[in-house]
Amino acid sequence: CGVCNGDGTSCIENIISLGAATDSSLEVLYSSSSDMGGFQFTVSGADVLGASGGAAGDADFTVSTGGAIVLGFSFEGNTIPAGEGLLTNLEIVVTDSEGCISDIIVSSPDGQAVDFAAGGCIDLPFSCDDADADGICDDVDDCVGEFDECGVCNGDGIADGACDCDGNVEDCAGDCGGS
Repeated sequence: CGVCNGDGTSCIENIISLGAATDSSLEVLYSSSSDMGGFQFTVSGADVLGASGGAAGDADFTVSTGGAIVLGFSFEGNTIPAGEGLLTNLEIVVTDSEGCISDIIVSSPDGQAVDFAAGGCIDLPFSCDDADADGICDDVDDCVGEFDECGVCNGDGIADGACDCDGNVEDCAGDCGGS
């Protein structure tokens, strides 16, 4: 890397990124030029239910998850060595078509902050029922179908003989709802 008598680790960028995804799992990858004493980040596009394996598992880290936040640390003071690979596997429920990592906090073994960047966002295998093909999942869609001119979902609109949505009819002078 152009550093005289360097060990080559200074060439590694500090990045946490997302890897392969299924509808129930998501890889978190890392590249680090120094040992890691702990990490925290936020995942968008999925609810995180748990984490296991990877370098965090190899280092006997406790990895806690809650909603979108992932926190990894060691009660014994273990570290994740500098290098590259799988940081951990997340158990997820996909909630969007794109997954991203943000709000990354990484500490050195002595508790000092280490600058890390987030890798790019990835496509997640998101699917949902969308019977009316309006691009909104049916479970959150205000109307699965179409609103009529009265604002009623899948309604019949203005009734036959009526002149407005309130059921009024025209009087003899042609006024809607008139007397």
